[in-house]
Amino acid sequence: MNRIVPSQLDKRWLWTATIGFLLFLLIQVFPVTGQLFSTDTNHVLTRTEANVKALEWASDRFGLARENVEKTTVTHLSDSDTVGYLTKYELVDAFDKQWSATAPRDVYAVEIRLRDTLEGLVLYLDMDKGKLVAWQTKGNQSSEQVNSDLPADNLADRAMNYAMHWGVQADQWKWDGQENADGSVRFVSALPEIGQANPWLKVAVPNGYSAISSAFPPWQGGSVTYGVDLPASFTGYMDKQEHWAMQLSIFGFILPSLLMFVIAIVYTGTHGEHTSYRRGIFLSVIFFALYAGLTFNMIPGLRAGTWKMGASLSDNVSVIASLITYAAMALLTYFSAVGGDGLWRSMGRSLWPRWKEAGYGNDVLNSMRIGYFLAFILLGAQSFILLVLEKSLGSFSSSDASQSMYNMSIPWLLPLLAWCAGISEELQSRLFGIGLFRSWFVGTARKLLGREPSHRTASILTIAAIVPPGLLWALGHVGYAIYPFYTRIIELVLMSFLFGWFMLRFGIMAAIFAHVTLDAILMGLQMMFDGLPYDFIGGVFSIAMPAIVAIAIWWLHRTFRREAKTVES
Repeated sequence: MNRIVPSQLDKRWLWTATIGFLLFLLIQVFPVTGQLFSTDTNHVLTRTEANVKALEWASDRFGLARENVEKTTVTHLSDSDTVGYLTKYELVDAFDKQWSATAPRDVYAVEIRLRDTLEGLVLYLDMDKGKLVAWQTKGNQSSEQVNSDLPADNLADRAMNYAMHWGVQADQWKWDGQENADGSVRFVSALPEIGQANPWLKVAVPNGYSAISSAFPPWQGGSVTYGVDLPASFTGYMDKQEHWAMQLSIFGFILPSLLMFVIAIVYTGTHGEHTSYRRGIFLSVIFFALYAGLTFNMIPGLRAGTWKMGASLSDNVSVIASLITYAAMALLTYFSAVGGDGLWRSMGRSLWPRWKEAGYGNDVLNSMRIGYFLAFILLGAQSFILLVLEKSLGSFSSSDASQSMYNMSIPWLLPLLAWCAGISEELQSRLFGIGLFRSWFVGTARKLLGREPSHRTASILTIAAIVPPGLLWALGHVGYAIYPFYTRIIELVLMSFLFGWFMLRFGIMAAIFAHVTLDAILMGLQMMFDGLPYDFIGGVFSIAMPAIVAIAIWWLHRTFRREAKTVES
């Protein structure tokens, strides 16, 4: 049995890691490209602060007493199409300079549900200071009622007068000259366009409103909302990109993953004699426990996802659906661990040390040390690949509020996602995936040749075995807000060769630590620049987390081994 033992890195690896880290700093951390990776260091309200601000607005502008409020929910929303357009054409700074105070791209949507009524309010607040930028009635409302018998120009003047009660600056807008079927009035920007992005304002005035009104004009059935008109060519492009991403997610990832699930169960049964059925239980349980906790932590993110799709799924339905999905993924991770370890051991290679082995704790420490350096190599490679794709394909990023830190109840829990990804993806795509295809490729070559393939042929087939699971892994990420959709496919297929090589060279634990450390560094930097209080410290913890976990495992193993020896003696 050829046992892969994590060893010390020689100077070539250390120099490569140093170069990778420098590339990462130059391309991602420092604003060199200014597109795929941008940071915002402005102060951002916490969700609690946004909730307090919304209740203040509800009381001061809408005349709603606190005791009449039954429940509030806070959700970060982002105009992903506008973000994508501005990012692609490098217009973010110009747009924010002109419109950040009036029509911000990112807002907190605070839904206020009232007692003893089906009606409620949704207040949209800017994320820096909590200014009210838009609002709408939600619930059982008598549509957007207006006095449509008024002359059109009077109707527009009346609508703008109504909007001014809520802080709208009349000199920034002009009537678009159209009469809407629902009686609402639409205004467009009176300021210069930013590229071809032109903000609009829509006002619905409820019956009972008078310009000479009380401090609390009627809001039931009314609304003051905004958006951004973008070129039809761009919105059409984004729709097609999302359509392709959805199709590839279903037919290129979900359905093949179900097939891999079945195959993993089969190989667990046929190769269980080479390993232990206890392999992977702990990691699979940890994976599910972490994701379950993170699901409850990300309820606002789930709500943002359904909000974008125009759905009205309750938080409970979204949570249950997510938990079922993660339970299935945990089972796949378990069978991949057992089947993958059995496969490699049947082929004469041991890529995964066991807890009962005397040197297990030291193997974990060495895997962690190696993992940090491998992560630097991965960060540099990823940065270079994305930079090349940006310059050659015009790749650009948008926003996804469903994955936003601002939609986390406890943002400090974000780094735990690194463990979920590192555990599941390395066990599924690398340990089991590469092992499966290698056994198929080598087995086919053996049948065709009538003998064992040469070492060179086996090595080539092993490299080829990295591609199918790497492609499946890549297709599982096409839903991320990076365009065109095949940007991530190219990036991750190329990255899969590095991950596969690292597993074959240093073992599966080093690959897991490299993956976790890669994600932990990216998440840590995201926390440092997200504008939320105390997240800088959280970012530092995220980067140090893989080392902390490895040291804890090493200490636990040494302690239990010492106790076991004491009992035996």
